[in-house]
Amino acid sequence: MSNAQDEKKTKLLFIDTMKFMGGALSSLKLYPATHPSVTSTLNKLYDSLRKLIGDKNRIVIAVTRNIPVLDGVPIYESNSHLQTFTKLIQERGIELIIIKSSLKKKELAPFIELLNKKQDDTETEDLNFQLEKEDVKSFLIKDINFTENTKKTYFSAIETIGKTLNDVRMGNKINVYENKRAVKGLVNSILIDKTALLSLSMIKNFDDYLYSHSVNVCIIATALAEEIGFSDDDITNIGLGALLHDIGKLKTPKEVLLKPGKLNEDEWKTMKMHPTSGYELINDLKGVDKIIGRMVYEHHMRPNVKGYPQPNENATPTAESQVIAIADTYDACTTLRPYQTPLSPTDAVMRMKKMTKDTGDFNTDYMEVFIKMMGIYPIGTTVRLDTNELALVSRYTKQNDAPIVKIFMNRDGKLIDNPGEIDLNDKNLDTGKHLRSIIAEIDILVRNLDPNVIHTK
Repeated sequence: MSNAQDEKKTKLLFIDTMKFMGGALSSLKLYPATHPSVTSTLNKLYDSLRKLIGDKNRIVIAVTRNIPVLDGVPIYESNSHLQTFTKLIQERGIELIIIKSSLKKKELAPFIELLNKKQDDTETEDLNFQLEKEDVKSFLIKDINFTENTKKTYFSAIETIGKTLNDVRMGNKINVYENKRAVKGLVNSILIDKTALLSLSMIKNFDDYLYSHSVNVCIIATALAEEIGFSDDDITNIGLGALLHDIGKLKTPKEVLLKPGKLNEDEWKTMKMHPTSGYELINDLKGVDKIIGRMVYEHHMRPNVKGYPQPNENATPTAESQVIAIADTYDACTTLRPYQTPLSPTDAVMRMKKMTKDTGDFNTDYMEVFIKMMGIYPIGTTVRLDTNELALVSRYTKQNDAPIVKIFMNRDGKLIDNPGEIDLNDKNLDTGKHLRSIIAEIDILVRNLDPNVIHTK
């Protein structure tokens, strides 16, 4: 079958799906989920969605400029079912819906009922947590509150890991559920739109370094795992392993951990014990998969066997551990510490690329994906534009090379309170030249600007 035939078949299937979606929305307004007319419509919707998903991990349904979009392809069709669905999700403030291949028939009714609720009834709580309460795990929703909810998710995760580390210090039991819930929120945000959290991962808290570092590594590792193509369950496991990867540092003396100069031989031996200490802390925890302990143990191991702890003969770190190693190194390189000046995101990526090529420190295939994910100017990089404005690299779109940025300082040197996004791919219609271009990466610390304030704008 040709591509044109495939597209036509997919379009017709999508229209059928929207017809059954509309039927389900209408019938659930009138009858309970157990009513025969409702179950019949839900069965048809389920079968249609399964065909639409096919052998993919997930499908993404969005609306752009009043046009429904399936997996990035606009569906230009004048059809009442599409128009009804488009109008509904726009009224609900929904930007996109992700449907995973793990879809179960029992998840449809709670999802449809959520769509049927008035916006005023649901706006106080994240829609995805409402779905989770109903044991609906195969749908993810991005709505107009996504950016604000993502910030809440980020700072809530920092609070959770902070509490976990304090529990370990006090000899209390680790709350596995709270850590899993924090990771789930981060993973959901990554699957919906990883750029929002990747930008927040540039927040660096010097006083509570271990907290922010743990969450940032979790974000970068799960984003990378998703790009590589790990399953959703594996991504969640990688997220938990990344969140807890440095828990063993609680057993490292502070005078070693925070020493401003180079560590002597004994101090370095002590520092290298933290993966083993972390493994011992969490390996026997109930509800924690054994692979999590292995990630904690192996996050400083390297494919070239030059890391630590030294593996057994012919052993190599797991794929999951190699993902965390990249995320851990990148965040550490870009963070101000007592013993180092931070690298810029671009310089950090270039250094890691060299380490991969010259000494084999990182998985070559994963590093290539990481570099592509981060872009020419990695997300979170501060840049000067040819208009003399200062901007933060916000995200990239797959079809374009230039990033989308947030301008936080105008050409007169004044901070902008609520910066909007500007697409650097936009051109002057008459001349064909870009309206704005990046001319240099800048260090905002030199300008006495608080990077954490800029990254949360």
